[in-house]
Amino acid sequence: MPLSDREQQILQEIEDQLYEQDPEFARGVSSSTLQSHLLRNVRRGIGAFLAGFAILVVFFIRTELVIGIAAFLLMLAGAVYTYDNVRKIGTEQLRVLREQAPLSDFVSRVRTRLREMGNREGS
Repeated sequence: MPLSDREQQILQEIEDQLYEQDPEFARGVSSSTLQSHLLRNVRRGIGAFLAGFAILVVFFIRTELVIGIAAFLLMLAGAVYTYDNVRKIGTEQLRVLREQAPLSDFVSRVRTRLREMGNREGS
């Protein structure tokens, strides 16, 4: 249901007041998208998983049960957090992100070279 003219005017006034009172916050909110927020959460989840893995390595060195349990729980929490945010992003958006990633060109060139090498050896 679209907003009425009066509701749109009220929202515009609120937005103008926000820009006047705290322009830095308003810029930050307007530049942040749901996709960028979810990607930030995915990075955090991966970081938590890797931190848990590093702590798990320490567990194998020191063999203290508390460290091992904490490491496992941190890895599990990081994996679940990452999975949840990746699921929210969706498969179509992930495909677009993969194509826009800086490594996608490199990976596609490596795949092409490997295929060419396989074709040469098979000939």
